[in-house]
Amino acid sequence: MLQHLRLDLSQLTVRPDPSRGKIVYAPSTASRTPTERGVLKASLELGRPLNSRLGCALDALEISETPPTVSVMPSPVVPMASHHSHDLTVAFGPTGTAGWIAGFNASGGVYGSTTPEFGIFGSAGVVLGLFGGISGGGEWTFIFGTPSDFAGPFLCFQASVGPKIFGGMSIGGSLLFSIKSSYWGPTALTFMGFTANVTWGWSPLPGSITVEWSNTWVHPLIK
Repeated sequence: MLQHLRLDLSQLTVRPDPSRGKIVYAPSTASRTPTERGVLKASLELGRPLNSRLGCALDALEISETPPTVSVMPSPVVPMASHHSHDLTVAFGPTGTAGWIAGFNASGGVYGSTTPEFGIFGSAGVVLGLFGGISGGGEWTFIFGTPSDFAGPFLCFQASVGPKIFGGMSIGGSLLFSIKSSYWGPTALTFMGFTANVTWGWSPLPGSITVEWSNTWVHPLIK
């Protein structure tokens, strides 16, 4: 179970903006319901021997039960989604990408938050960059904020290695930013979190570097 997470963003500079690292405050959600949470946890524990993926769903639920300590050293120029050090949303689920130079990505699964909230999510986006082929696997997402920060449009800067190097397997990750545009000034990027994924598939390239625009929907099951 995740007990502590430390993130150093002091060197992160995507694009200077007038806010100069000004924090965007995120709202909190409702209090927890122990009975419903206990029933769901027992169901996941019973199903885990039959399907190992339920173990990841159980991990997400435990994030909402026992919040880990989270320490973040912020970037001086890129604002974050939340100023509360205990705000963390962790999601896990299958992901898939297909295309050549331009393509499509989709993912979905479960999420757990220290707010505390547990639910399901779905995400879809358009991918552009140096990549080609088709792949699918599992993805872990860490959002330094609440589930409401997890929902909505994202700009993702991604990189991966494989599958030619690892015999069909690829290892990758991305930095996630929300987008706030203005007619009177530059586009402001708010740092939201990061992803890590392990996928399998086919590609003629040894790796990939892409930019993705995506949108995420969340549906709480327990608050």
